Amino acid sequence: MRGKRPKERKCYVLRTSDGTVVEVTREVYLEWYQSRRRERYQNEKKQIYSVTSLEALSEKGMILDGMADSLEDTVIRKICVEKLQSVMEELAEEDAYLLYLLFFEEVTVKEAAQLCGCSRKTIANRRNRILKYLNGKLQAIGIMGGSF
Repeated sequence: MRGKRPKERKCYVLRTSDGTVVEVTREVYLEWYQSRRRERYQNEKKQIYSVTSLEALSEKGMILDGMADSLEDTVIRKICVEKLQSVMEELAEEDAYLLYLLFFEEVTVKEAAQLCGCSRKTIANRRNRILKYLNGKLQAIGIMGGSF
């Protein structure tokens, strides 16, 4: 973990949402500490760059008519996602796990390389090969890039 680490202590405790105190290991505490730092960093960036989500804009009534998805777009997107899932089921387990890490868990290529025990270049090459394979399969069933 980069940056400032908490001081070494005899015991580590975390306070739960209902206010109870739970004793945890140093590793758990450090992971919690790092996630809190990451959350604060993300919030600061959001404030600096005025980043907001579409959900927040729609709640405030600020979404323009052209920005909201139509029913047809939503149905098409759902069909495309279902076809993507069926194609992804054909992948080898290692390839599916790599995509899960990179795109759903939002793990960096460097972190994925450490988890898989190989180099960053290997992970990048595998990712590109898998995406090229998926793109070919999706084009074969009539889904062009950018449909999602």
